[in-house]
Amino acid sequence: MPCIDTGRVSLFFEDAGSGTPPVLLLHELGGCSESWRAVIALLAPDRRVIAVDMRCAGRSEKPPGPFTLAGVADDLDALLRSLNLATPVDVIGAALGSLTGALLALRHPARVRRLMMCAVAPDMAGPTRAYLAERAEKVRVAGMRGVAEASLANSFPTSHPEARAAYRGIYLGNDPAAYAEMSLALGRLEMTAADWGAIRAPVLVAAGAHDFLWPPPVGREVAALIPGAQFEVMEDAGHFPHLQAPESLAELARRFFGN
Repeated sequence: MPCIDTGRVSLFFEDAGSGTPPVLLLHELGGCSESWRAVIALLAPDRRVIAVDMRCAGRSEKPPGPFTLAGVADDLDALLRSLNLATPVDVIGAALGSLTGALLALRHPARVRRLMMCAVAPDMAGPTRAYLAERAEKVRVAGMRGVAEASLANSFPTSHPEARAAYRGIYLGNDPAAYAEMSLALGRLEMTAADWGAIRAPVLVAAGAHDFLWPPPVGREVAALIPGAQFEVMEDAGHFPHLQAPESLAELARRFFGN
């Protein structure tokens, strides 16, 4: 269970399996590398799999004060540099992790061979930004338990009660101040059509059929902004396909990555 101090931030990560190119897994808001446990087991037999706790999540450092998702992407670049990887990585992101993966591909294109985004929206403008700011304020006062039921109901369809119950412990384990700062960083993100169009890595956008936060038409909108991007609907998933349909996600990833 290694940690690396990149000089920017200390990051915890799970490192499993072998085989190239490595796969980098980027978690959702409220999650951590533990969110990817089932996917790691499916990919590690023939790939090196690196699942990182981003700053302010899991067992990674939680610096005080505001930051940006662009800064989180730079953290990941520093992590990959510290690992001395000889080849670009394939990236799978989930929700927040999808957007961070897109920023990694934009800011450090030599790092990303292929990018798979599970649950993604083109920007955070309007109600989403207001909702994230409101939730950040509430969690500072009421803690994680004060927002848990609403957040889990938004992310897990009623058809996945076991996954929702299992995830509850991960969610409640968040540091409220750090979670609030990550929520605000997500809310501040601004991605233009030109930004999406500048991604040069091959992209697959996967949307859960039961995701009512960022439903399939939203994912299809993102895919249409990226030259050559593929789009898939995962019929058995909601907002968190890696938790709700790990087998389907791993199968999609293998086809897209080429093994």
